[in-house]
Amino acid sequence: MSQETYLSHLLDEDINLKGLFEILSPENNLVLADDMMLSDSKGTILRVSETYEHNFGFAHGSIVGKSAFDLEADGTFQPCITAEVIRQRKKVVTTQTINHTHKNVMTVGIPLCDGSGELKYVVCFNTVSLEQINTIQRNYQHLQDSLQQYSQEIAELRTRATSTSLVFKSNSMQRLWTLMQNTANTKANILITGETGVGKSAIAKAIHKMSNRADGPFIEVNCAVLHENLIESELFGYEKGAFTGASSTGKIGKIELANHGTLFLDEIGELPLHIQSKLLQLIQEKTIERLSGNRRISLDFRLIVATNRNLEEEVQRGLFRSDLFYRLNVIRIHIPPLRSRKEDIFPLAHQFLARFSREYGKNLTFSPRFLAFLEQYDWPGNVRQLENLIERLVITVQDPIIDTTALPVEYTGDAVPPAELLARVEGLLRHTGRRAATLRVFDAEVDPDNRTVTQNGRAVELTPREFTLLLVLVRARGQALYRDILYERVWGPDAEPNPRALDLHIHRLRKKLDWADKIVTVPKVGYKLLAER
Repeated sequence: MSQETYLSHLLDEDINLKGLFEILSPENNLVLADDMMLSDSKGTILRVSETYEHNFGFAHGSIVGKSAFDLEADGTFQPCITAEVIRQRKKVVTTQTINHTHKNVMTVGIPLCDGSGELKYVVCFNTVSLEQINTIQRNYQHLQDSLQQYSQEIAELRTRATSTSLVFKSNSMQRLWTLMQNTANTKANILITGETGVGKSAIAKAIHKMSNRADGPFIEVNCAVLHENLIESELFGYEKGAFTGASSTGKIGKIELANHGTLFLDEIGELPLHIQSKLLQLIQEKTIERLSGNRRISLDFRLIVATNRNLEEEVQRGLFRSDLFYRLNVIRIHIPPLRSRKEDIFPLAHQFLARFSREYGKNLTFSPRFLAFLEQYDWPGNVRQLENLIERLVITVQDPIIDTTALPVEYTGDAVPPAELLARVEGLLRHTGRRAATLRVFDAEVDPDNRTVTQNGRAVELTPREFTLLLVLVRARGQALYRDILYERVWGPDAEPNPRALDLHIHRLRKKLDWADKIVTVPKVGYKLLAER
């Protein structure tokens, strides 16, 4: 008798099969419908499916007609679920051991009753073995670990994406900003061009943050640093066993990680031609296939690319696909070099100074001479070079003021700004609302903006030239200054040298501040203010 016929017979006997049909439901993926044993109300086994017999090592028909209680007593089943259902008169779900095969399985036992509630049959289904459960648990744990890894990677990338903010003042960057605002919420591909270090990555991040994808991931890939043999697997991901050394579980590629967010491919001109072909297909279809995979994965992301190369020339030379170039060059954003937008240097420098001062626990400011140097310098490395220089100086400078004297040796040839540029910068600081920090020197506080000195809570009266001389010494603390340089700084470059006047002002400063041991004479050189230890 077939299983379908037998179940129909049971139905004709007016037996309540609700529980049985629940177990047999296709929605229950854990239950194998034909892995079943049926017993009567006394525990006599009426039918066992061939699958049940095969899975648990019973010869065909060997346990039909036997008592479930006897099989429990002789240790065949421990416990016997059929016997438990009969004893408890309710559904039982527990682990059952089939001793002769040493298998442990989750088993469901269901009482089948007639219309009056009298027990007529017991049906048992084996679901999954403990070995299967353990495998599922291990796989689940592995998936959780992988998810944590990818979530952490996305979180790190997102943190990096939100850590950069744009600062600018120039008209050229204002126009660029307007273009970014107008295109941020479109789906159009964006090509960012410009010299190395101009801030292409910062622009891409800003577009992402302005877009309706801001809550999604920002995935940045520098194509120039990827090894040619690994670039495809890094971008597109791979299935397990894709190549020697591949992860046993496969890996999600950077493109897939960018789903519902923004994919930024920096140095796009470095991509090999065969990867360019796959990228073109990705742009056209918005689907990928992992290495050694056999299914295509649909994706939704915004593509932004950047390069310092002239892609038009690369196309002419056959190094870059023309069809890919036209796909990428929908919106072109060209970032001018820093030397052509001098107005942005000061805002950027102060932004970097504030950031690195917080990071390294310092309170620093720029001297007018240093700011004048920043403006006159050519910045071949653009914004990145400026950022690196400021970080280096914040780390190494021990005084509260960063001056040109602290510049690395590679900058010193350009470190002396013209006098007119220095005067203009000093005037800018006084009249644009940007105040210099109050300088704490030994027991005195020097306010460069208000040109006042307080010492132990009392005001120290200084003449304008005395104050200027003090400020020069303070800003060069620990450094010996030649007499002619001091004189020129205080009296001006056109004044007739008068060494006696300089000596007299040094004497007055020592006396008014009681700094005879702090403003010292350097033989054959001039004077210096000692650095605090």
